[in-house]
Amino acid sequence: MRKLFLILMTVISCSLSLLAQTRTYHGTVLDAANNEPLIGATISPIGGGQGTAADIDGKFVLTVPSKVTQAKITYVGYKHQVVTLQNNMTIYLTSSSADLDDLVVVAYGTANKESLTGSVAVVGSKEIEDRPVTSVTSALEGNAPGVQVTSATTQPGQAPSIRVRGFSSVNGNNDALIVVDGSEYVGDIAAINPQDIESMSVLKDAASCALYGNRGANGVVLITTKKAKNLGKVDVTLQVRQGMYERALPMYDRMDANEWMETTFNAQVNGKITNEKVSRQDAINFWRDNFIPTYAKLNIYDADEKSVFDANGKLAASILPGYTGEDMDWWKGVSRTGYRQEYSVSMAGATEKFNAFASAGYLKENGYVLLTDYERFSGRVNLNANPVKFLKLGLNLSAAQQEMQRSPVDPDGLGYTNNPFSMTQNKAPIYPYYLHDEKGNVMYDPETGLPIWNQENYNTDGNIVWNIREDRRNYSVTQLDASMFGTIVLPYGFDITVKGTMFRDKTNEMQYNNNKIGSQANIGSLSHGFYRTKTHMFQQMLNWSHDYGAHHVDVLLDHENYAYSYEENYIRKSGQQLDGLIHMGNFAEMKDMTAYYTEYKLESYLGRARYNYEQKYFIEASIRRDGTSRFDKDNRWGTFWSTGASWAISKEKFMQDINWINFLKLRAAYGSVGNDASAGHYASWGIYNFGWAIGGSINNLVPAQLPPSNLRWESTKTFDLALEGSLFDDRFNFSIGYYNKRNTDLLFWRSSAPSSGNLGNTATAPMTLQNIGTMQNIGWELAFGVDIIRNQNIKWTFNVDASFLKNKIIKLPDNQDIPGDALFIGKSLYEQYTYEWAGIDRTNGRSLYVIDPESPDFYSYNDQNQKIYNGSEYASRVQNAAANGALVEIDGKYYTYNTAYASRKIIGTSLPTVYGSFGTNVAWKGISLGMLFSYSLGGKTYDGNYAGLTGVGSSGASALHKDLLNAWSQKPDGIADHTVGSSNLTYIGADGQPVSTSVEKVFIGAGNIIDPNGIPQLNTSYNSYSNSASSRYIVNNNYLIFKNLNLSYDLPDSWVRTMKLQNLNIGVSVDNVFIATKRKGINPQYNFSGGQGQYFVPSRVYSFQLTAKF
Repeated sequence: MRKLFLILMTVISCSLSLLAQTRTYHGTVLDAANNEPLIGATISPIGGGQGTAADIDGKFVLTVPSKVTQAKITYVGYKHQVVTLQNNMTIYLTSSSADLDDLVVVAYGTANKESLTGSVAVVGSKEIEDRPVTSVTSALEGNAPGVQVTSATTQPGQAPSIRVRGFSSVNGNNDALIVVDGSEYVGDIAAINPQDIESMSVLKDAASCALYGNRGANGVVLITTKKAKNLGKVDVTLQVRQGMYERALPMYDRMDANEWMETTFNAQVNGKITNEKVSRQDAINFWRDNFIPTYAKLNIYDADEKSVFDANGKLAASILPGYTGEDMDWWKGVSRTGYRQEYSVSMAGATEKFNAFASAGYLKENGYVLLTDYERFSGRVNLNANPVKFLKLGLNLSAAQQEMQRSPVDPDGLGYTNNPFSMTQNKAPIYPYYLHDEKGNVMYDPETGLPIWNQENYNTDGNIVWNIREDRRNYSVTQLDASMFGTIVLPYGFDITVKGTMFRDKTNEMQYNNNKIGSQANIGSLSHGFYRTKTHMFQQMLNWSHDYGAHHVDVLLDHENYAYSYEENYIRKSGQQLDGLIHMGNFAEMKDMTAYYTEYKLESYLGRARYNYEQKYFIEASIRRDGTSRFDKDNRWGTFWSTGASWAISKEKFMQDINWINFLKLRAAYGSVGNDASAGHYASWGIYNFGWAIGGSINNLVPAQLPPSNLRWESTKTFDLALEGSLFDDRFNFSIGYYNKRNTDLLFWRSSAPSSGNLGNTATAPMTLQNIGTMQNIGWELAFGVDIIRNQNIKWTFNVDASFLKNKIIKLPDNQDIPGDALFIGKSLYEQYTYEWAGIDRTNGRSLYVIDPESPDFYSYNDQNQKIYNGSEYASRVQNAAANGALVEIDGKYYTYNTAYASRKIIGTSLPTVYGSFGTNVAWKGISLGMLFSYSLGGKTYDGNYAGLTGVGSSGASALHKDLLNAWSQKPDGIADHTVGSSNLTYIGADGQPVSTSVEKVFIGAGNIIDPNGIPQLNTSYNSYSNSASSRYIVNNNYLIFKNLNLSYDLPDSWVRTMKLQNLNIGVSVDNVFIATKRKGINPQYNFSGGQGQYFVPSRVYSFQLTAKF
């Protein structure tokens, strides 16, 4: 018994001793961003003991030896943290996306931000998810410095155009290359569900793009789709969006019916006075009797047509009540409040050897214009397996089906009568789209009970409200994108990857132009187009990576084959036989039947080497050699390269005592990339077209393109320099970058001499491509961000960026300007070159245009390629202007009333001086508020839409801008009339010597007769002269857009847990809250070249969303 007692006491003593040597800690691991538990987070004690993992609620229990005081907390996709152990502790891990060690997708791999030597802008999934966009590239606007985006939200299903750091080609393609999960993407970017995107990286300089060789000259957008992250669990995310569409840009300020009637009446009176030299009263009396029957052609007033105006030319009647209804608003007749609905579900799960991500999405958009509907079904599967240590396998598969109804607005439409934007904007405000009786009441069809469409002869341009309901233009697009890879991991840091990709696009188009109204009235036509795109890519890649102490080296070698083909078949028939049957067999006459096929192949060899020492000094070099089928065998291959370096200054010893600098890096890079996209697929071939040979009676093959003798790649060489850093405990971050991008060997089409094959009266001389141009883009990119408030309860951030761009043409063919194309050495690619409008003549209200002897219109080049001014041409215009009573001399300078004698001037560039964005985000207790603004300063645009609203012709009534209410009406007091006399004209002759001659019948005016801000007199006789295309219609293209407002709320964890969810978020967002421009109605993002068109303008999209994570 005593022995038993001693044994028991010994065991108890040992147990107590062991307990005294260990400690147990309880804790929780949460996501710092949203307080979500990080299930499976690893807690590893430092110094001994067994680690553990967090459970479904993020909780853990850790027992360690008493001497252990610290543990390392890790979780995939999050920054690890070393903590001092305490009981009941809560540990918050930060997503690695907020850390400098965050991996960024770059060309053919990844790199951490700290090691980047090139310029890369990254847009994360949150920025994408905050925007209710159809096309993922729309989210680049305002989120990527150096990237310009045209109207990002326009016609449903339409992707915007983007430009990266200016322009790389004069006559060719300037679109950035799109790469999805490492493979070039040639399909419709709108087919990709934005909810599937993890991130977008925009590669902007040659060091970043060189590995893409001939395809990287315009920048590269790398799109990375989502993959499973969390080990040991399955995440299911459901998102539902419901929203509304409306037109975000207001229409131009146009006159109402009464204003329009008096204005156009006055213009007709002034025209009659000018043409027939009658008194004003006689002109008024004439037009009182004739204005309604011959010009307006419809009387909507409560008086007979000869009594609508009084003896003074003022309205003397009121509008009939029947003409105040909704059918007077043509825009309302073709538009609506659009509806948007989107549903997306994704599933992701991962084990140590396998991970899978799968998603399905549905989107339906009804645009703000009738019959502009878009429907998308999308699906994606991303699989990755690591069955054994030395083998990795992966499969990415995506598919999309798109069904689109498109309003026939673009040039493919068969006529002006199909365009709802031009038709509604220019329709005079006195015309209804329903037929009215003599009392002004809408007339109804006795059989259907529906209003009768207006087809009266004053609707010379048709009835778009009716027409848009009858025409059809439908597209059906099926896309399949697949890639598969296998990687074998070899000893000594080597691995070999073999990858194959395939893309298929099948597009069917049906366009029906009805037989009731419009361009095919009484005929009807139907066309079908069948379009097929195929691509294949086969890639073999060798990687090697090794660490030698503090030295790290990795090398990539790669070989690729790429093949592209496109096939098109088109048929159109007319002569509809039976109403209501839209089928090719119901149309009698074959009008067109064509087929087209093209293919393109590319073979590439490339390599890259990267080195860093102590994660402080980084060097990178790459080279790529491409062989393209576009060029002949002697010039088929091009070599492109880059080199770059970066220095993490903040890691130097001399920086350790500077506590307010957390990170500071200097990087520089230089490289060359090519571009063959400016050349056609058969640019090196001789091509013949059917045309008229000598004699004009036989349709023969005649040369259209002669084979070029030395056609080669366009080349882009870029130098990039930047300083990046974060300060004051990472509360302030900045990036200051400079780049110089020089584009050489730019391609131009040149006409060939008759000796090269020009046949007599062939419509055009044969053309040939030549490398004879150089252009430069120099710019600065600035980005700043600050955490205004940052604590456990609230985070308030503000970000701003600015991109400065200077584009300049360095060389043109024969080193000569091309005024006809507005291309000038030393100027930008997009210059506004037009007649210089000086203002109006205060004595008569007519527009005055400058005749400048130094205008590019008057110079040419001699045999020595010297610029020679053609003074005789200048003198001829002055003399002809005088002979036709259109020359005015003011203070020794010549002006004219007619642009036929005027000179053109370079008014300024269309490109902005600076553009960018700014925004702020506030997060507090699960509530998140974000605001994003984009802006642009500088640049000019020609407002052709406004120009179309400023003239009153002798026939063809159309809408007018309200500015015309302030048109010139009489000579102001104190302004003297012109005197008529002679003038001494001096110019430089062909021999370079001054020539003097006399000019007769010159209107000589005082220095104060020009009103530079005036509106010309409304006069049908002078309409085409006073309202000619000129600098009068060029305006500054400054804008400020409240691009996005986003408000969301994460429901409290206690509520969410009861519903067995990980997270539940509700939110609302608005895209294009407001757009502020120089002139109401102008679209500041219509295109890059500085024009305006009658096309879709930005949409305002209201969206409500619910996101549940299971």
